[in-house]
Amino acid sequence: MRRPSASLLLMSVMAACAGPTAEDFDLRLREMAGSSERDLVGSMGRIPDNSYQLDAETRILQWRWDTSYISPGMAPMYRRFGGMLMPIGGFPPTLVRQGCIVEWTVANGATKAYRWQGDGCRSVNLTAAQP
Repeated sequence: MRRPSASLLLMSVMAACAGPTAEDFDLRLREMAGSSERDLVGSMGRIPDNSYQLDAETRILQWRWDTSYISPGMAPMYRRFGGMLMPIGGFPPTLVRQGCIVEWTVANGATKAYRWQGDGCRSVNLTAAQP
């Protein structure tokens, strides 16, 4: 019997811990297609941040999320050169911005189409689908 290789085991553990993917997020949005505007707002978890009236029957509803955080950076290492300590490497803290924008087209009270963009969409928590 063959034993699984260490790299295969590591890859399976990393995949299990990776969390939601962009495909998971898109699938969750796709499940909302065809629902009423009221159900859409409930599924999105909050009222839209913006709305745009295209014509008498059609509106665009837009939600935005900002999941920014500060990456702590890394302190330099010090090495003695002659009689002086000199810093080597390291980098400062960095602001990482991960936003997400979701737009739904609603016509005659029902959802018709959606689009989304942004690196932060995987961390957006949408409510569970309604039966």
